[in-house]
Amino acid sequence: MGKKILSLQTKITILIIIVVFISISITLPFITKRVMESVQNRLEINITNIAKIIAESPAIREALPRKDPNSIIQSYVSKLLKTVENVNFIVVADMNSIRYSHLNPERIGQKFVGGDQYRVIQKGETYISEATGTLGRSMRAFTPVYDLESNRQIGFVSVGTLIESIEEAKKKSIRTLIILAYIGALVGAVGAFLLSKNIKKTLMGLEPEEIINLYNEKVSMLDAIHEGIIAIDGNSRITLINDSALNILQMNDKYEMKDMIEKVVTDVFPTSRLPNVLKTGAAEYDKEQRINDTIIVTNRVPIKDGERIVGALATFRDKTKITRLAEEVTGVKQIVDALRANNHEFLNKLHVILGLLHIGEIEQAKKYILNVTESQQKILSIIIKRIKDPTIAGLILGKFSRAKELGIRIQVHEDTKLGADHKNISKNALITLIGNILENAMEAVSKTNKDEKIVKFRIEELEDKIEIEVEDFGVGIKEKDLEKIYKRGFTTKVGSEGVGLDLVKRTIDNLNGKIFVSSVLNKGTVVKITLPKEA
Repeated sequence: MGKKILSLQTKITILIIIVVFISISITLPFITKRVMESVQNRLEINITNIAKIIAESPAIREALPRKDPNSIIQSYVSKLLKTVENVNFIVVADMNSIRYSHLNPERIGQKFVGGDQYRVIQKGETYISEATGTLGRSMRAFTPVYDLESNRQIGFVSVGTLIESIEEAKKKSIRTLIILAYIGALVGAVGAFLLSKNIKKTLMGLEPEEIINLYNEKVSMLDAIHEGIIAIDGNSRITLINDSALNILQMNDKYEMKDMIEKVVTDVFPTSRLPNVLKTGAAEYDKEQRINDTIIVTNRVPIKDGERIVGALATFRDKTKITRLAEEVTGVKQIVDALRANNHEFLNKLHVILGLLHIGEIEQAKKYILNVTESQQKILSIIIKRIKDPTIAGLILGKFSRAKELGIRIQVHEDTKLGADHKNISKNALITLIGNILENAMEAVSKTNKDEKIVKFRIEELEDKIEIEVEDFGVGIKEKDLEKIYKRGFTTKVGSEGVGLDLVKRTIDNLNGKIFVSSVLNKGTVVKITLPKEA
């Protein structure tokens, strides 16, 4: 089994969750430390402020010099303890460290325990210290108490919180922080899922690998397509154009594809109708148009995102090439050429007869007519007798006339025969094959300086197949070019498109036939074609 690839949505979700957890893991220790310091500072400020409030209380400042005979200090402190938070004890003592209040009333009158009270007694400072007293280890704030009248220090106040309580407060804050961190992580995970889902929706549910494949397919498709393609966005700026478009519009010597991107289409092609398609949203098919002195046949369609038009696309072909290719494919060109050759030969003969009549050579005119008629009848007899398909017969007769113009003699093999029904082999296919092969043979022979220029032709229909053989004694084909002759665009003829043998090969392949070409340079070429009659 192949390795399972995670989807884009899963990858994004996992990535964001990892980032969130790493961020929380990195920041949590620092935040925890700051929270613990904040709890500590808050408690220190709290107990210091309470100590100052008590030290400034008139009741305390009046009762302390009198040794508090009515226990006013203990009563005041007990009430206060019930109203404050995070305070475990409040002790008011005189300059001899004798307590006048305590959480345990039995310890009133005893000396303050801890040993950290001497700074407040000796220097009158307000400070925070940590020591072990009768209730255990605690953090306590000390502040002096002054007499109302003489402003002389008469004692001190100690407000404390047990270390155990401080640690519990810190733990509580940390627990709250961890809970918030988990809530943040959960929110991050949900956000990651929703974000990844939204991204996938934006990408139309496609995975990165699928997007890459689509891009590669698009590039390959544009390279393979011979039609010109131009696409524009909603602002009529070109977003896509291929090499074929530049070639058809004869602009490949001025621009490269990258130079065309982002240009306004009408700045480059003033007569372009793509902006009109963009405006109306109506598609246009098989429309003729002139752009840069080239007549094209084009299809234009709007590009839509739902109901919204976001651009327009045009595909087009050079009309001249379309017509020429259609003629090649359907065999019309071969028939037209044959008729033209026949017509030309007929006109030449009429001119000869007319000339003889003008100069009064009536007998010579009669002899010429008889000779021409006899020769023509002989050829017609051979072809019509052996070729029962009138279309193919007409094509071959036309090639005879064409050959005569070029000073070439076509020899028809005695085995030549063709019926009217060829089963799965169409007339158009035979026209394409015979017309192109004979034309190439005559072209090759006409280039030689031989006194006698001959092309041999045979078409033989058997029970299960049709064989076509053409032999010429022309210039031949170079051995290195034999592999290229079927390649579209390859030609040795001046002005040729190089589509003839490409069409021949495709026609043969479509009929599951075979072609064999042998050639010797400056001696000639033999072409043999076999076509099975059953599909």
